[in-house]
Amino acid sequence: MKDIEILEDEKTNDSNETVKLPANFIIMGEADVNDVKVYIKQDVYKEIEKFSKADTTCERGGILIGDYAEVNNKKNVIISAFIEAKYTDASASTLTFTHETWNYIHNQQESLHPDKKILGWQHTHPNYGIFLSNYDIFIQKNFFNLPWQIAYVVDPIANTRGFFQWRNDKIEK
Repeated sequence: MKDIEILEDEKTNDSNETVKLPANFIIMGEADVNDVKVYIKQDVYKEIEKFSKADTTCERGGILIGDYAEVNNKKNVIISAFIEAKYTDASASTLTFTHETWNYIHNQQESLHPDKKILGWQHTHPNYGIFLSNYDIFIQKNFFNLPWQIAYVVDPIANTRGFFQWRNDKIEK
């Protein structure tokens, strides 16, 4: 299989840092013109897919790492890495990030991706579908509440997935 060349267009984020937006990409799913534009590197997408399917007896999750840029009042996130949430409390229908989980995530981010930002989180809903539970909404509101931070839900059994974003101070698919 031939590697795909990724062309990039340089933009700046609200901190005036240069961020490279993909210029060639495949559009998946449906999106409104006002949605956050989510770009995910192919190897990271495959990593999350493999991780999500590795254990479907309980919820699993992790952190999405990368950059964001606002271009013409449109939010863009570029997911370039994934950090597995280790040391969680998990069941078939819940996932809790412990203090040990957050320590691990922050240590991994600082050592492997010091120039990148936490863009949001990913978690699975094995055979439950794509939605945010009340507890998921609590997590989004309290830990991922910046306007460009997202949630990514994967149902590895139904083979469905979806992103959630902030819009008008509410979390929407």
